[in-house]
Parts: sequence; structure tokens; C-alpha cells
Amino acid sequence: MADLLRRLGAAGAAALVLGLTLFAASPQLHDWLHACDHVDADEGCPVTLFAGGVPLPVEQPVVAAPAAFRSAWSAPAREEIFLPTPRYLLQPERGPPVA
Repeated sequence: MADLLRRLGAAGAAALVLGLTLFAASPQLHDWLHACDHVDADEGCPVTLFAGGVPLPVEQPVVAAPAAFRSAWSAPAREEIFLPTPRYLLQPERGPPVA
């Protein structure tokens, strides 16, 4: 039963977003919607609020930057650089010769 209610709620939310998107994208549908409710002002219109985005009146949390971590001990630098020896003596520049 809970799974059915969750699915119905998700389907309803998807239908609401789809409907608001259609009414926001089409001026004719938006005017038709206002002709049905006889309201001319778009101040509290959910379609206009959805199209323009609604800023939330919630402040962003302030997070302090982490303190710099410095180690007192560092590994000594190596004096020699050890490079691996190549598997071949001459660099391959081209493909094999054509016979």
C-alpha cells in the first residue's frame, strides 16, 4: 500500500512539473488558464513563479575553511634520479621497412 502511494505521489509530482512547464512555455495556454480563473495579475501565478524560479528565503550555511596543515618533518630530496632502462637500444622512428 505504501509503495502504491509513493508511486502515485511521484506520478502526481511529475504531472505537476510537466503541466507547469507546458503552461510556462506556451503563452496561449497560460492566457487560457487565466481566462478560466478570471485573474489578470501574474504576481501570484504558480506558472510565472515556476518559469522565473523561486528563490528560497533560507540562508546558506557558513562553513569555516580548514586550517592549513603543515608537517614539521619532510623527506629529504634524492640526489640521484633513477630512470628505467629502455627495452631497446635505438628509438623506433618508423614502421618496418617495406619489402
